[in-house]
Amino acid sequence: MARHQYFHHVEHRKQQTHSKSTLWLSLIITLVFTVVEFVGGLVSNSLALLSDSFHMLSDVAALGLSMVAIYFASRPPTSRYTFGFLRLEILAAFLNGLALVLISLWIFYEAVIRMIYPKLIDSQLMLGVAIIGLLVNIILTVILVRSLKAENNINIQSALWHFIGDLLNSVGVIVAVILIHLTGIQLIDPILSIVIALVILRGGYKIMHNTWQILMEAVPEGLDIDDIIDTMTSVEGVLDVHEFHLWSITTEHHSLSAHVVLESLDSIDAYETINELEQLLKEKYHLAHTTLQVEHLDINHLDAQYFEHMRQ
Repeated sequence: MARHQYFHHVEHRKQQTHSKSTLWLSLIITLVFTVVEFVGGLVSNSLALLSDSFHMLSDVAALGLSMVAIYFASRPPTSRYTFGFLRLEILAAFLNGLALVLISLWIFYEAVIRMIYPKLIDSQLMLGVAIIGLLVNIILTVILVRSLKAENNINIQSALWHFIGDLLNSVGVIVAVILIHLTGIQLIDPILSIVIALVILRGGYKIMHNTWQILMEAVPEGLDIDDIIDTMTSVEGVLDVHEFHLWSITTEHHSLSAHVVLESLDSIDAYETINELEQLLKEKYHLAHTTLQVEHLDINHLDAQYFEHMRQ
């Protein structure tokens, strides 16, 4: 069977060298500190530290999924996957968000149990681990912010949300340790855990919402289909635009398809009009991947009265 070369005027893959090296570095640092924080939480009996260590463990899983997604996103399209493997990036981010939501629910449950059955906390050990965690999360947050400036990647964005949450958690743990040491109130630890869970839940929901929009092929944020259609129909020779679809394969990879009804039957005029539309969409809306089907009132047996009504 003959093999065909699948040419695309817009490349359906991402070469994300900077994002890849950033994720590897973040993964190694996070994995080391996760072990430190988990052991510290067990020894000190701190639910806040244990909760944050599980959050960090979700970061490790999230970074691992992101690495897999970036690897597949760099692969070219095939005869079966003509859009390439860019959508894996979104699936990985969605799973990361789901993991955050589930972890937050587990922390809520454990916090309630700890309120009912309180445990004595080693505040000094808890403080030491929390300070290390604060330094680690500051370093990771700076690394990811710099990476996003170099390459926009939704998995880097989701990882950044993880570490911003961890950074706030570390600050919260330090404040809680000081309050526990000054007041002796052990209940502060599970209360802090609930605050941590709320931060995690918010981040997870935001990631899931953004990726869900892409998975459901919603119109990308910042783009208005009525405005785009009005712009297209304002081009000379264009009677109407219908069967209009605008969606994202992944972040910053938008696609548009539409049927364009033209006045002229001349093929050269049709090509020129379509080229003008494609250039206009690219320049004004940054839509580089467009598929426009040409139609004519007579040839395609379209209802002229309907289109005349639509234009009024």
